[in-house]
Amino acid sequence: MKYSIEELIQEADKLPPLPQAAQKALAILRRPESNAAGLARVLGTDQVLTTRVLRWANSAYYGMGNRIVTVQQAVVVLGLNTVQELITTYMVSDYLNRPLPGYDLQRGELWQHSLGTAIGAKLISKQHHLNFDEEAYFAGLLCDIGKLVFEKLLRTTDLRQAPDDPSSFLAMEFATFGIDHAILGAEMARRWQLPDNLVAVIAFHHQPEAAPQHQMLVSAIHVADAAMMMLGVGIGIDGLHYPFDQDALKRLGMNEEDLLRVVSQIADEMEHAKELISNA
Repeated sequence: MKYSIEELIQEADKLPPLPQAAQKALAILRRPESNAAGLARVLGTDQVLTTRVLRWANSAYYGMGNRIVTVQQAVVVLGLNTVQELITTYMVSDYLNRPLPGYDLQRGELWQHSLGTAIGAKLISKQHHLNFDEEAYFAGLLCDIGKLVFEKLLRTTDLRQAPDDPSSFLAMEFATFGIDHAILGAEMARRWQLPDNLVAVIAFHHQPEAAPQHQMLVSAIHVADAAMMMLGVGIGIDGLHYPFDQDALKRLGMNEEDLLRVVSQIADEMEHAKELISNA
């Protein structure tokens, strides 16, 4: 049973579109000349985003002394990078916070796994001075988007009888369907015109040693993804069937003790992030 990229992309096109105001806001944030006033004007065209940004700025988590009453004030006190992170997280939550029966994932499990991977990748970047904090966060959120389409195929295919130690779940996907969820996700990202480094991460986050470029960023996502599997969040039928690349730790200047520390920190940070997004 083989499927073409085009057939699978057609399924991806059925996903709900991102809000236009959110797309414009993220486009502005990617420009070097971005400023609070320009971003506030765009956010002001969407009542839902306006409300969210104001609630974030006034939340107990950020602990602002004075009440924030305008979007521009909110952008200034939060900072452009934080606003980008929050908008992206909020938008992606609608895509990922759904049941994926083809992967044996209940509602919210893929969302939590993706959020934790994003948090972990950013922590790795910060703590090891890799200088791609925001890219790591965004890439972590999106690395498994191919599963949204691919799991429909898995509903009619019994891969639960796979051997206990297969070479790779990706290999089984490819052998069965002619494509795997990482390749499909990368093609979706490419068609959404996401940056090349994010496309590379999605394509190679399970196989960082094969990435032809952006290998450090890919390795950070791979390690953060493994940390979430260690936490037992969003494993599904495939989670224990991906080989861990020990060399990824070495590339990042990490050891097993560093990995365990990241696992602990992710668990703490996730609670704050989930509360902030769900209550805003």
